[in-house]
Amino acid sequence: MEYDIKFDQVCFTYAGSETPALDGINLDIKYGEIVLITGPAGSGKTTLCSCINGLIPHYHEGELIGKVTIGEYDSKNVRVGGLASIVGMVFQDPESQLVTNSVADEVAFGPENFGIPRDKINERVTKALKATRMSGYEDREPHTLSGGEQQACVVAATYSMHPEIYVLDEPLANLDPAGRAKVLQLVAKIAKEFGKTMVIVEHALEEILPFVDRVLILDKGKIVRDGTVAEVLEGGDIKKVFKRPDITRLAEALNIHGNPLKPELLLDEIHHSFKPQQIKNKINKAHNNRKKEVVIQMEHVTHCYEQGVDALFDVNLTIHKGEFVALLGRNGSGKTTLVSHLIGLLQPSQGKVTVTGFDTATTPTHVLAKDVGFCFQNPNHQIVSFNVRDEMTFGLKAHEIDPNEYDRRIQKALKVVNMEEYADAEIFDIGKGQKQRIALASVLTLEPKILVIDEPTTGQDPEMTDEIFEIIKSLNKSGTTVLVITHKVDYAAMYADRAVVLNHGHIAFDGPITDLLLDEALMQENSLELPDITKLAKALSEYGIPANTVHYKEMEDYLKQMVEVQRGN
Repeated sequence: MEYDIKFDQVCFTYAGSETPALDGINLDIKYGEIVLITGPAGSGKTTLCSCINGLIPHYHEGELIGKVTIGEYDSKNVRVGGLASIVGMVFQDPESQLVTNSVADEVAFGPENFGIPRDKINERVTKALKATRMSGYEDREPHTLSGGEQQACVVAATYSMHPEIYVLDEPLANLDPAGRAKVLQLVAKIAKEFGKTMVIVEHALEEILPFVDRVLILDKGKIVRDGTVAEVLEGGDIKKVFKRPDITRLAEALNIHGNPLKPELLLDEIHHSFKPQQIKNKINKAHNNRKKEVVIQMEHVTHCYEQGVDALFDVNLTIHKGEFVALLGRNGSGKTTLVSHLIGLLQPSQGKVTVTGFDTATTPTHVLAKDVGFCFQNPNHQIVSFNVRDEMTFGLKAHEIDPNEYDRRIQKALKVVNMEEYADAEIFDIGKGQKQRIALASVLTLEPKILVIDEPTTGQDPEMTDEIFEIIKSLNKSGTTVLVITHKVDYAAMYADRAVVLNHGHIAFDGPITDLLLDEALMQENSLELPDITKLAKALSEYGIPANTVHYKEMEDYLKQMVEVQRGN
């Protein structure tokens, strides 16, 4: 049976809210379509997905007006369990979806509940784990996995159920580049070979657009653009709502049409139109020039988890005051384990960790927390209150800050993360991206000397990602030492001075991030994807463009110079 998805004048308002999360949605998704839903955080993307699998109206409280049908089923009349065999959902927060004690059981859970024969279940589990790079993890406890590994596990579990409709809410958010490529290839293969419907919420446009048939842009609960990839890109950017991929915008700067989405396509056009020998020596290079006291020292640190999983091996690392360091590496390489030592959440099995002069093995966590602000990958792991103001006051009380300081610090921190209007909001009424900002603001109220942030841009739209990194950089410029774990190599290269790459618990690279970008073998070995602009720059080095260029504005300037030089010749 073919299951079309239809929204007919759908409005949904969450209980306790006066503003509709969805406002007058009319939408038809044909069976077999691959549809990307994008738009700023809070625009209604996850709410729309929850209407497809029946969480709205059967789980989330609120008022649903209009009608959602999945094939012949009216979502108001079919329970979530009734739709589970038709609609497979990968949530934005993978940890909330994990229910068993091993990866193999997690992937087998769905087929078992559908009464699939045991031999078929084993076959599905093996295939799903291989497709998502999770073979060998069968006996691991899902909650001990890294965020990216958890996401891969959930994708595998959904794949094993063989649903007719896949609803994927930011399936790439926590994955390293190799993992993202693998998941996208898997998604494309499923959709094309088996004719499955895919509804994908994602901000990583460069990666996802080549795989989709159609794009929906949401803003404030409304569909503001709907069309093919070409139609949506030709409509241009929408301020604070939608920004086209860098490669597409650079093509526009060169008056090249056709919406190229990959550097190779733009390169073909450039090589066709420009001659290197006429341009190379006429390009003006941009110059970005950026030892202080040691604030973090890790000496021969090894860490083994109780389950026998080795995570860090003989790590030696020195961080100086005022540095901005990006921690990079594939999922499960030891990044989160490393930073967990800085605040005493983990202790080394061997070796020594010193932070601002304190030995973490003998210093209580609450003392370390005065100097080290720690933002978890999942904000739900550190949020303890129901109200934003209460959440931000909690740390101030715990650290015995003068109550007369509360309002000033809270307002200052909320302003830094552009969340002033949320001071009195209920935590669980806001999205994951906004929760991450609140978690960061709560940490900032303590005015830490060192800021450690684990994947700060998960759930953030492109504009918010820009803002988050600008916020972090401004804190760094004011003297805060920053360590950021991220899979966004492009942002790491634009904002950090130094990169530390972890590979299976070892430090594989430690140095200027511009040097890392020039080492393609090391990048590939550690599942690090070169930014599209850097790929373009390397291929255009014969024109005199620096091979480690990463900033959009710099590349745009170089390409405009090429146009001017060409005209002059």
